[in-house]
Amino acid sequence: MNSGIERTTVEQFEVITEGIAQQQSLSIEALGVAQPVAKNISQLKLNFKALAQAGYLTPDTMQGNLAEKYRFLLRRLLWSAIPTNISLIKYGNLIAITSALSGEGKTYISFNLAMSIATSLEDSTVLLVDCDLANRSITKLVGLTEAPGLTNILVDSQLKLSDVIVHTNLPKLKLIPAGTCHGNIELLAVKQMSDIANQLSEHHPDGIILFDTMPLLSNSQTLYLTGLVGKVLIIVEEGKTLRKDIKETISLLDSNQMI
Repeated sequence: MNSGIERTTVEQFEVITEGIAQQQSLSIEALGVAQPVAKNISQLKLNFKALAQAGYLTPDTMQGNLAEKYRFLLRRLLWSAIPTNISLIKYGNLIAITSALSGEGKTYISFNLAMSIATSLEDSTVLLVDCDLANRSITKLVGLTEAPGLTNILVDSQLKLSDVIVHTNLPKLKLIPAGTCHGNIELLAVKQMSDIANQLSEHHPDGIILFDTMPLLSNSQTLYLTGLVGKVLIIVEEGKTLRKDIKETISLLDSNQMI
């Protein structure tokens, strides 16, 4: 990737991330918003009151400044992900959300971005996939630690995508938790993950699929996963993330992708 693209991308990061709330540095347990643990669930009732109190977006908090920040991000990120323009970028409705290092707020922003899509885009649904198999933060946040999910479908050829997709009380928001199989992060490098990405893109043409991934500089499997999507959103924590780490992260990605 040439330095012109690199410099422009970094400047865009600084504009987009300015003013986004700071709760991302806290653990899910500290926030106290984790849902009751559920097993084999197909319909999940999210606790919007607890989420709002912890600083997350909900259908009732979409009129404030934070919500407007995410709508701005959506306009920058999803311009070619909607069905009418999907051909502009291959797998343009598949978006990986990552960061250079851990603790930069990637999961916090992933969830809020999914909530913003579900409440702001009339003609699109959103599917949030927990691909951070080390931390499983999305899964913990919504109380699906004992529900089948991504790892299960990767190891069990009998399972279908529909078996692990969880519907929520926000009709346009669906989730795929991390799953109950533990201890093998290398699962993300198998052919099944590529097949899953293809199926999601082809069978959900009216939907946006967000992959909450592991940090790119600390896990090589994330690089494989980012190669399966059309767009990559890199989360940068203001005042903490070093510019050299941002540039190194960008240099690892395919220059043909929208970053």
